[in-house]
Amino acid sequence: MTVSVEDRADDQKQLTAENNVVIKNIYYMMAYAFKALQLNDYRRLTTEDFDHIDDLLAAILAIAIGTQRRRGFEREYLPVHENLHTVRGRIDVSSTARLQMTGYNGLACVYDEFSEDTYKNRVLKTTALLLIGRKDVNTARKADLKRCLIAMRDVGEVDIHRVDWARLRFHRNNASYLLLMNVCQMVIERELFNQDEGNRSLQYRSKRKLSQLYEKFVLEYYRVHHPDISASAKTINRQAQGNTELLPGLLTDVTLRKGKRELIIDAKCYGHILDVYYDKPIYAPKHINQIQSYVLHEAFGNDKLVDGMLLYAKVGNEGDHDETWSELGHRFSVRTLDLDRDFAAIAADLDDIAARWLEESEAKSEGAILLTSR
Repeated sequence: MTVSVEDRADDQKQLTAENNVVIKNIYYMMAYAFKALQLNDYRRLTTEDFDHIDDLLAAILAIAIGTQRRRGFEREYLPVHENLHTVRGRIDVSSTARLQMTGYNGLACVYDEFSEDTYKNRVLKTTALLLIGRKDVNTARKADLKRCLIAMRDVGEVDIHRVDWARLRFHRNNASYLLLMNVCQMVIERELFNQDEGNRSLQYRSKRKLSQLYEKFVLEYYRVHHPDISASAKTINRQAQGNTELLPGLLTDVTLRKGKRELIIDAKCYGHILDVYYDKPIYAPKHINQIQSYVLHEAFGNDKLVDGMLLYAKVGNEGDHDETWSELGHRFSVRTLDLDRDFAAIAADLDDIAARWLEESEAKSEGAILLTSR
């Protein structure tokens, strides 16, 4: 297989949201992915215009911090070390001994204090300060962020080069921070990339973040608007024997299920749709092999009607694709979702995918029943 020099050069370019996606659609994707649709506070964003992704993220963050302030910022019991003349909490014996050696007639105490100075709030404040310093953020939104920070005056900051995203934990009581922290991660990683444009690992994380957002958006869209269809990110059992420890897992981005019919969607938001083989354009073999593996493993040993789709976010100058073929008794398709349009058109395409799948799989199911009866 050969790939053109131009394709290789294009693959080295960072997939930036402002070049490939209408800015406002980032909001819609985040709203679905993080279940913020039901919040009236965010709805005014649909009527505003944004010229840059930073401006949109600043608007989301300003609204989110204000909403969180009214709900109450997250608080945790944090350890406080203080030198006192009376006991509070527990005595730190070794520290007290060192104090007394210096002539201080007191006690080193450690106690817990219920504080808003949590790690998530520090990340939140640091991100707001970054956006205030960005030239692409509207002056009015900078003022909104500054007003929000007044309520966070007792919260510290973090070093953006050492943010431990794996440290963040979410549960029922702080679920509202999920959208906030994802906005923060997008802002901070963009800042790091701007500081060191040669860092390929940062570029890769930026791509992966947008890709994960796209996958989650497609999944949640079907959950919200097609309740008659079961939509999930399903793990498929690999039909393999022997030493399988090093084999990759089969985790689908989106699986639509109705009865015994399933459509497995692999959502792709970066990478090329086409490769070149002896000067002939072909669909990327690794993507075709991936969706085929999902479908064949899911259908093995049962009577499910399983189809597969590669759903690409259209980027750059690559054309529209809407191709379907049958292979090994299964229907496969490649389709592009052009995000550079009004969101209503994007929603209509997602609805069409579900409608066509149900119609085609129903016809296939009826044909199978007819053959069986004969």
